[in-house]
Amino acid sequence: MLVLMIENSKLPKIQLVAPPCPRCIKRGQLVRNLTVRSLLIPKAKKRVMDIAYYLCLSPDCEVSYYSKEPSEVFTTKDVKVPIWFKKDAHPKYACYCNKITDEEAFNAAKETGLSEQSEIIEFLREKVKCACVAMNPSGLCCTPLFSEAIINGLAAREEGN
Repeated sequence: MLVLMIENSKLPKIQLVAPPCPRCIKRGQLVRNLTVRSLLIPKAKKRVMDIAYYLCLSPDCEVSYYSKEPSEVFTTKDVKVPIWFKKDAHPKYACYCNKITDEEAFNAAKETGLSEQSEIIEFLREKVKCACVAMNPSGLCCTPLFSEAIINGLAAREEGN
């Protein structure tokens, strides 16, 4: 469903409203078909159709991706990587592209004082890779996740913890 929104602008803003997850009934987030195909295990990938898929944003729900079609539901067990915000996600990645966990990014910032994502990635992995659309379950950039770990690590460094 498309919702037309007008906000103090002469141009309308279009916002996609995702249908609710069929299990938890909470709204999700639209993801690219490429993201879904890239992250599902082979057995589940065979079921992917050329339709819109959504990421279930509920930490307590076992659904990873779903569509408007009732039969098109994938669980966290169907995904190759843990989804960082889901309960029991392990490891919790700050950067899926470079396989850097939240804990690694936190510790690197805390121990070295580095404050830039690219510096920390080079410190931990030597080479920066970026393929978020295919490697991050949301299909979006990992920077917000990584930035949170850096901020927390630098704060712990200042506190001396």
